[in-house]
Amino acid sequence: MAVRISTNGQSQLLLQDVLRNQQNLFARQNQVTSGMKSPTYQGIARDVGTLSGAKSIQARTEQFLAANVEVERRMNIYDATLEGLRGVAQELRDNVLSAINTDSGIAIRSQMENLFDTAVNMLNTRDNGRYVFSGTRTDTAPVTKTTAATLAAVATSISTTPANAFANNSLKQSSQIDDNLEMEYGILGEDVGKDLMESLRRLFRFSDGTEDFGFTPAGSFTNPLGVNQANFLKGELLQLNSTIDAIDQIHAKNGVNQQSLGEVQKRHTADLNFMTIFISDIEQVDIGEAISRLNQDQVALDSSYRVLSQITRSTLLDFI
Repeated sequence: MAVRISTNGQSQLLLQDVLRNQQNLFARQNQVTSGMKSPTYQGIARDVGTLSGAKSIQARTEQFLAANVEVERRMNIYDATLEGLRGVAQELRDNVLSAINTDSGIAIRSQMENLFDTAVNMLNTRDNGRYVFSGTRTDTAPVTKTTAATLAAVATSISTTPANAFANNSLKQSSQIDDNLEMEYGILGEDVGKDLMESLRRLFRFSDGTEDFGFTPAGSFTNPLGVNQANFLKGELLQLNSTIDAIDQIHAKNGVNQQSLGEVQKRHTADLNFMTIFISDIEQVDIGEAISRLNQDQVALDSSYRVLSQITRSTLLDFI
């Protein structure tokens, strides 16, 4: 480019203007292509502190949401299992009541054995290979008595000594579901199953003639029921009603935890949505606005080229 002394200063200013317009156009093209205001923090230096804090909150909220999904799944498993255990206790009560009303003990023993097997399977429920009712001993089945015969051999009360039938420890699972809220959500096998197992133990032992519980003579349930057999079964109805109530209380507490966790998850979701928008406002450009400014920068650069070209072609003859 030929530079004349008379136009050198103006040419330098116009050249700087061209370079500045090129830089603006390049930056705007990057914004339109990437959707970001700047590829580095340097371009948004004033908002770096705010952006860093917002991303920290966003990451922590995402962690809570992901962890709480696992807790929610575990609570759903508890909910279904507790419903099933209540059904077992209710069916056992109904079978006992039916035997009393029909004055017949036929098949009650086989019914009890089937219900025992069902209850054990439920209490030994696993989630991803881990026992859910074992406390923190997730590799150990919570119920140690796996057959009706072994349960009938237990001589002392399970309600007062849960270790007679359960191997869970006393540590219930808990989780930090929010910055300021830790929830204990775990349920122990002995808490929900000890009364049910005690009722089954008493029924088995009475039926086997191992223990008379004050109603002599004990022995297999007959048709028709003996007076002592009928009186024993009537007494067990009260225990079974108490068992159902105890399961209902644990079930209700699990339901309260589910509701509380659901509300926390809604709050986390709202916080995450807000942070996503907040971070987007700092980092990302308005594409429509960016394209409009890109067009303006292109026009400005073209104009700079034309003016610089005119200046460099000017001669003294243009002014004579």
